[in-house]
Amino acid sequence: MAYRAGLAAALGALALAGCSAAPASEAPAGESSRVDAVTSILNAGVSANMGGAKFLFDPLYDNHFGSLAEMDEPLIEAIINGSAPYDNVDAVFVSHAHGDHFSAEYLNRMMAAQPGVQLIAPAQAEEAMRGHELWQDGFAERITSVTLSNGEAAERIEVAGAVVEALRTPHAGWPERHSEVHNITFRVSATNAAGAPIRVMHMGDADPAAQHFTMNSRFFCCARTNVVMVPFWFFQQDQAGLLIDRTLNAERAIGVHVPVQTPAFLEGSDWTYFTKVGEEVSITPIAKPSE
Repeated sequence: MAYRAGLAAALGALALAGCSAAPASEAPAGESSRVDAVTSILNAGVSANMGGAKFLFDPLYDNHFGSLAEMDEPLIEAIINGSAPYDNVDAVFVSHAHGDHFSAEYLNRMMAAQPGVQLIAPAQAEEAMRGHELWQDGFAERITSVTLSNGEAAERIEVAGAVVEALRTPHAGWPERHSEVHNITFRVSATNAAGAPIRVMHMGDADPAAQHFTMNSRFFCCARTNVVMVPFWFFQQDQAGLLIDRTLNAERAIGVHVPVQTPAFLEGSDWTYFTKVGEEVSITPIAKPSE
């Protein structure tokens, strides 16, 4: 497998406190094997099974910019049409409207093919979908558009029994590049079969500068996240372990948006990262500290 299990050595102290460092696994082809798990699609695309609900994050894109994995037609059609393991999807989340995370054409087709699917996305993505020839006015009632400013309090949304919190976090390169792009971090909270709370967070193309998270510290501090999907460049930051553990308040991180040519620093690290369809990490409930 082209990714590493466990957290960086900087998280050693956290591991001693109960952070899971179990190896990631690869689900059999065409199958997601765990009830509560996050599973790689491609690039930043991730499927999350949580407490009986199924969510897709950035699952469809139409531009690989020459450096990212290209989606093949069978994968595209399976997601659009809801074929296993992408069947019974409750909601799709789009972090931002760049072509390596989003496709107006494919999402319009998916909304037409699967009338029960909800879409939660920045308003910029909905605008692009409305401007495409495949747009249907009936889609609007199933779309929740997120319009937030940087630093604004998170928007709370409920879908399929889960609580979704949407927070705008600046796109990588801010403020010199992409300052106009609405990049949305989604934190999804659900309950597993045993009644324990579980949370996942997907950060799109967030900029890793600590200042962005400091101004939203109340959001991150209020709830511990089981698994956070971060763009791989987060792992290149100084004290990346503290950024994940303390600043983002997450138990475990998975790197996504990894180029086909895996960066050397990542290959030589102990970080977990996704590069192939079907790679999977379980969502393990966070152990309560002993009294």
